[in-house]
Parts: sequence; C-alpha cells; structure tokens
Amino acid sequence: MKKQVVSHPDMPDPYGAYSTVVRAGDFIFVSGQAGIDPETGTKAGESFEAQARQAFKNLNSCLECSNSSMGDVVKVITWLGDANERAALNELFAEYFPDEPPARSTPIVDLPMGLLLSIEATAIAKS
Repeated sequence: MKKQVVSHPDMPDPYGAYSTVVRAGDFIFVSGQAGIDPETGTKAGESFEAQARQAFKNLNSCLECSNSSMGDVVKVITWLGDANERAALNELFAEYFPDEPPARSTPIVDLPMGLLLSIEATAIAKS
C-alpha cells in the first residue's frame, strides 16, 4: 500500500509537525480539524456552534482537496472540549452527515487555545 501526503492551497495548514491529510491506498486520513479560520489562524468565534461549523467546513475542504467527500467518511473522532455540548454536536453531526452517518467516537478532552471541537476523519478515496 502506497502512502502519500496530500497538500493543496485550499486546505488548512497543520499547526505542528504533522500532515493535514495522508492517503494510504484507498483511504484518506484527515488530522483533527478545529474551529480555526484558515485565513486568519484564529478561532472562528467563541460559541460552540461557530467553532463546530468552521471545523466541519475545514474537514470538508480537506476531503474535497483529497478527492473524497463527507459522504465517503467512514469514521470520525470528534474531540469535544465541553461535555455539555453533546446535544449540539449530535444536531450538527446529523446536518453534515444526513445519510448513513459514519462511525464516531467522542472523547471529552482539554483542547488548546480555548477550542471546543476538533474533528479527525477517515474516508474512502475516490479513484
């Protein structure tokens, strides 16, 4: 199986020593996408909804730039900064994955920079 780091000017840049997206065979692995506006490098807002929508937007951008889509996602880990936001996350998850949603894990963690959500995904790559 061949491994390839995917880069594209429309994808958010990584915030450390890791790749934003790696393709391995027919799978796309997207590193955690947070509620950070890629143009400014700052939080998309203080509210959970603003940050979560930006995180989903960032994830979608990574997938599209990698020849995949939200509909091709098979597994996500949603790193949640506040357990009280589970219901809001479930509503957004249903909005962004309306049909055959992927498997999901949701650990509650202390995210840096006051972030409230980070989304990591594994998707099927289109040929």
